[in-house]
Amino acid sequence: MLAPVNPPDEHARLDDLLASRLLDSPPEERFDRLTRLARNLFGVQTALVSLVDKDRQWFKSRQGLDASETPRDISFCGHAILQDQPFVIEDASKDARFADNPLVTGGPHIRFYAGIPLRGPAGYKIGTLCLLDPVPRALGEEDRRSLTDLGVLVSAEIANEELNIAVHKARESTQRLRQITDAVPALIAYLDKDECFRFHNRAYREVFGLSDQQIDGQPLATVLGDAGYAVARERVAQVLGGQAVHYERQWITPEGQRRQYAMDYFPRFGEGANSKEVIGFFSLGTDITELKRIDRMKTEFVSTVSHELRTPLTSIRGSLGLIAGGVAGTIPEPVRNLVGIAKSNCERLIRLINDLLDSEKIESGKMRLDLQPADVRPLIQQALAANEGFAAQHQVKLVLQAPDEPVCVRVDADRLTQVVTNLVSNAAKFSPAQGAVEVRVKRQDGRVRVEVADHGPGIPEEFRSRIFQKFSQADASDARQKSGTGLGLNISRALVEKMGGTIGFHSEADVGSTFFFELPEWTEPAVPEATPDRRMPASPRILICDADADVAKLISMMLEKAGFVSDAVHDEASALERLAAGQYDAVTVDMKLAGPGGTPLLHALRTNEKTRDLPVIVISAQASSGELQLSHKPLAVSDWLEKPINENHLVQSVRRAIAGMPGGKPVILHVEDDLDVQQITAFIAQDLAEFEFVGTLAQARARLRDRRFDLVLLDLALGEESGWALFEDIDRLNPRPPVIVFSASDAERPEGTQPQAMLVKATTSNEELLTTIQNALRIPVKPAPAASSAPSPSSPQP
Repeated sequence: MLAPVNPPDEHARLDDLLASRLLDSPPEERFDRLTRLARNLFGVQTALVSLVDKDRQWFKSRQGLDASETPRDISFCGHAILQDQPFVIEDASKDARFADNPLVTGGPHIRFYAGIPLRGPAGYKIGTLCLLDPVPRALGEEDRRSLTDLGVLVSAEIANEELNIAVHKARESTQRLRQITDAVPALIAYLDKDECFRFHNRAYREVFGLSDQQIDGQPLATVLGDAGYAVARERVAQVLGGQAVHYERQWITPEGQRRQYAMDYFPRFGEGANSKEVIGFFSLGTDITELKRIDRMKTEFVSTVSHELRTPLTSIRGSLGLIAGGVAGTIPEPVRNLVGIAKSNCERLIRLINDLLDSEKIESGKMRLDLQPADVRPLIQQALAANEGFAAQHQVKLVLQAPDEPVCVRVDADRLTQVVTNLVSNAAKFSPAQGAVEVRVKRQDGRVRVEVADHGPGIPEEFRSRIFQKFSQADASDARQKSGTGLGLNISRALVEKMGGTIGFHSEADVGSTFFFELPEWTEPAVPEATPDRRMPASPRILICDADADVAKLISMMLEKAGFVSDAVHDEASALERLAAGQYDAVTVDMKLAGPGGTPLLHALRTNEKTRDLPVIVISAQASSGELQLSHKPLAVSDWLEKPINENHLVQSVRRAIAGMPGGKPVILHVEDDLDVQQITAFIAQDLAEFEFVGTLAQARARLRDRRFDLVLLDLALGEESGWALFEDIDRLNPRPPVIVFSASDAERPEGTQPQAMLVKATTSNEELLTTIQNALRIPVKPAPAASSAPSPSSPQP
């Protein structure tokens, strides 16, 4: 075998080769087009554009050969570049120079070779356009001229310096892009409109365990597999339709790890006349496995805070409230002061926990608002009334200035009250003693503006830009003395903005600050004036049937004192007339009614479709001997009371009758695994009902099967179980008892569940819990003390 020698200009030739910027570059269609033409034109097995480097020949373009390079010392092209004309070997096996060449004795078993030198940008022979075939053959003069012409075309492409530079720059740009995208821990790819990969980064190889050749040019369905593509199919159709797409999916890596990815597809549009046509799309897959893990940890932490802190705080708050209310008897003044301190700090801790949980819900997008039209003035009055005690501690008056006519906005009433409370409490904290906090309600340009103004020191200039940020505190020396979480204003801004409003402030040093928020005024449809307690149902109405007008008046006074509304009649005809004309929740019947007595009235009630199930309390001097019959069966009477009337017995009897309860107190099933909460709840409602306690869902289901309960008080967090699962069992009961959810979490109600009320531990006072139980049992709440005993929020007392 004769190895090729170096030409005299070898050093300059290699410089020209490097200047061409073609070595080790990706395939280019401008060269592949010419090698395909040469292979077809001459009918050979292989056509190459071969560049002869220092120690190798490297193939810029190849048709019919898998190898990308071979050593220069066994190359045919190393000989061809020493010529000026085509270098032709008709049968290499018979040529002494090549007969024992490995490329002849082994693959690709070259017999025929023909090569024409190619010139670089500076004119040096840097390679060849060559033809190879395993069958000996001759190359005529016409074919030699054609090969020479093709060589000129290839040389022209090589010598196109401007194009080579552009291609080189594009190649470098692509390499830099690939280096950058390979360093990014995300799936990055570009696919054409046929859903084939045209670019991908290293992450695709790592996540799918595939080589570049198994991804480049392959359809998305092939790379993802049938199951993976089934998830992506609809999203791909969307992005190829011109829409950006976001979704989450899971992949299992070759190592068996489950990884969560947030996938984003972005359409790529054509240019010019095709600017509206989607020609492909970019794909970005971000690994969110760790974010999901952290989110689960945060959720578990919030759940822990909700349950493990709110639950004991419920017991502490309830116990302190009961002691302060005198349930354990009169306590010495020093002890009362200590209880007050403990209760105050308990409330402070509760506010901190609630602020943290609210902040988390806002940040995670889980804050749900119930937007309803409402009059602003009553809502603000409630907030001011709730903050009077706090303002009194700081020796500050609260003053409300609002129009007398309704000013309506569409808001979540509870959350609006929370915003006003935050602003008012901040103003009170920073107001001087004997000062006033002014709350003003104004209309302007179709919006409602609420201002809370104080006359304190003002807000430092350097703090104003971050006053609505989380945990913001103006100064460690003064603000810390005023206490607070630094979350109130951040939460207030989020709530106002969620209700479609804006919030801001203006402040002047040593003069004071005014915080304000604006909401769109609600004009249609008109809304009724809000009442102080929106949860309070209409008072039950009782019909009193007694022959003695004085006794009837006495019964009416007893019932009205307990919160009932009543009407009185004195004979059967009047009673039936009233019952036909109006709606009543119960009726009391005197057995000595004028005429034939109360028996015919009871018969009439029980045979009338409208009054068949109406609760009846019989009040009679002969109640103990009364046993009435209808069709030889006892009449359905809720209770029998004897005269003279015992007020407590009367009220309890009417309450039980309305609630559909048999004699005795209503019975509440309390599903709660915290013994302290069980005891405190039972103590709060001890005069109202009897309690049975269970700590698991299995125990609750067993008790619900065994007996009838008048109310279920349900905790949601029961170890590994959720209290919501009990609703399926409760809904099958007939009659179905009302359910009050009383839990440390304020989770959103699942679809299909119908609790009577949802209360959150540590945010619900003893009075609110008791009132909610009474409402659920349809037991009227006793009227509140006269308002004159407390100062009005609009004109507070110092």
